Amino acid sequence: MVTKIKLDAKAALTSHHQASAESAQDRFAVAAQITATRPTGLSAQLPAQVQPSVSHGAGTFSISSCVVGSIVSVPLSLIDTNPLSPRHFYLADDVDRIANSLPDGQDVAANGFVRGNRIQLIDGGTRLRAARITDRGVLDVKIEQALENDLDLFARARALNEQRSPTTALDFALSLSVLLSRGSVASQEEIVQKVVGAGGEDLTKSKVSMYLRIARMPERLQRTMAEYPETSSLAALYAVSEIFERRATSDEQTQAADLEAALGIAEEVRRRKLNRSQVTSLVKTYLEGPKARERSALTPIEYGASRGQIKLFRKKGQIDLSLSGLTDDELTEVKSVLIQALETYAAKREGKDSV
Repeated sequence: MVTKIKLDAKAALTSHHQASAESAQDRFAVAAQITATRPTGLSAQLPAQVQPSVSHGAGTFSISSCVVGSIVSVPLSLIDTNPLSPRHFYLADDVDRIANSLPDGQDVAANGFVRGNRIQLIDGGTRLRAARITDRGVLDVKIEQALENDLDLFARARALNEQRSPTTALDFALSLSVLLSRGSVASQEEIVQKVVGAGGEDLTKSKVSMYLRIARMPERLQRTMAEYPETSSLAALYAVSEIFERRATSDEQTQAADLEAALGIAEEVRRRKLNRSQVTSLVKTYLEGPKARERSALTPIEYGASRGQIKLFRKKGQIDLSLSGLTDDELTEVKSVLIQALETYAAKREGKDSV
């Protein structure tokens, strides 16, 4: 026998409305509490001890794994380039060569340190650029102790870079410019005091001025001159930079002409392997412009049926005579007359000078 249940529809409806109202009040209370603690409505920040992790092809990366002395595969998205790298121009051939070797593994780890939740690169700019054009997604980085300031970062990066290749004059010039623009040093005098020269020598204020003048050249010219040893020497760079110092306030058209002239000189230096004095001479010739040629004073002459002219160049102290249409006999006669006239003139001058 089935027990019958009597349903009170009115009571059920009342109970349902009451439960809905309580639930709505609870939701509004929670929302009010969130708004009170986080007015922006954004999620709360993670506690300082909680470090985010990033998944990548090789697994999951956590910044907490980056302890000093370890080599870690860091996702490229979490790596910051070194703004004070001693290298400023990366040749495409160098980047491609490393990129082609990365599928077999990274031979040498880059160097960096933890800054916040990211890795600040010290050395390894070429390797980073090579990794970015592959599908590897990570860069092996050896973790070092965090560096305190820009000068320490620059010095450490230089020390690592020079284990492989010496610092070029152009890279060093641009590094000094960056140190000044970032406020890492306050003046040229402070550079002299705190920075070692490109070859390990002590800097002077005049030498610093030379480097900074090179750093002011147009970037297109810098990139071109950086490609070849003949054009990337300090002597060649400084000589060509004279073009832009001489006309610092010129209009756009003149600046464009100066750039094209400088590029042409750089190509000439590379092709002919010119020395310092030859480069300086080319620059001087361009800056002085084409020399105005002296116009001669011209006097027409006639000798019978023959016609000719006498040209007088006063600055040169020169007379040119031309006469055409003479017979053989006339040629001999005119020559004799000219010689006799010059001898008579010379004798008179000699007599006057002896008085």
